Amino acid sequence: MEILKLPPNPRLERFDASPLGKAYYGMITVCDWVGGLILALFTVFVTVNVLGRFLFNTTFCATEELCTMLLLWMVLLGSVGPLERYTLFYAEVLLMYYPHLRFQQWLFVFNSLVTIGTFALLAGAASAWVWQTRGFELDYMYVHAFWFYGALPTWGFIMTIVAVKKLIFMQIPDLSEFEAED
Repeated sequence: MEILKLPPNPRLERFDASPLGKAYYGMITVCDWVGGLILALFTVFVTVNVLGRFLFNTTFCATEELCTMLLLWMVLLGSVGPLERYTLFYAEVLLMYYPHLRFQQWLFVFNSLVTIGTFALLAGAASAWVWQTRGFELDYMYVHAFWFYGALPTWGFIMTIVAVKKLIFMQIPDLSEFEAED
């Protein structure tokens, strides 16, 4: 079975060279770097806690709270880059078995619309929840809750931008590195 290769997209090349394209790829790079930095902090905090527990018989309670908050941000920001680079894997697998370009495009558009709808709904619902709970009286110990819950609207918004860009430029994944089994 032969996989169809799409020709280069001149609109995408112009977008990549434009200030908006540079800002877009800057956003992806910032998400990658922040996700990596959070992973490094997470590793340091857990190592310090484990060493403190075994060597000094004490732990630092603030590191456990920080690790809880950092884990969410690490996972969410770390998933932006793979969506930009690889789209969704199951769509790539489905596209491998249907070599007709029109069907691949239809399936890609359907998958992109489902992805956009999902992340837009997540961003909207999470933003509405954060907005609705902003007036709750929080003890000074729970001030971090808005930082923690702000992760979902931020992630939903960024992922919606990535999916919309892929749909606009019809960035069907390159399947030439995969081989379909007969």
